[in-house]
Amino acid sequence: MRYQVVVLASDIGDAMGIESISWKRSVGGDPEGTFKDFKVYMGLCASDDLSVEYDSNWMSGTKLLVLESTSYTNGAPNPNDWFDMILDTPYWYNGEDNLLFEIEWSSSSGDDALYTWHWNGGGARCVIGSYGNSTGDYTESMVPHLKLNGTLSLESTTFGAVKAAFR
Repeated sequence: MRYQVVVLASDIGDAMGIESISWKRSVGGDPEGTFKDFKVYMGLCASDDLSVEYDSNWMSGTKLLVLESTSYTNGAPNPNDWFDMILDTPYWYNGEDNLLFEIEWSSSSGDDALYTWHWNGGGARCVIGSYGNSTGDYTESMVPHLKLNGTLSLESTTFGAVKAAFR
């Protein structure tokens, strides 16, 4: 399976160091999934709508491998709970461009799925296709409920400037 999704800059709001991604488990499916040849990439995307050509969605030079495992197991024990995917390499998001991430894994068993809640983000926000293919099977507007976890960028300032801001 190869899955790519764009998160709009307007939905994120500020620069941040992303250390993990949390997904909200839906009521269906198993509470745990095991994924073979699992990889997660993050980078930037200039468009709000994705093409079925995976590589054309990345802004040149921004695609970074942030998680890799030959056999990755992740789970959320209860429906509607958030479950975390901790990155091997934190990703610095610039706060200006759309964030693009891609997850891929080879399907070698029946336990390689976790069902998550989605919302209609409008447009072609996701590309879904087969593992190893350079072109997705289709695009869709349904975007997974997810949280980007990490450290927000804070502007450097003096105590006096902060105090003056509240007058």
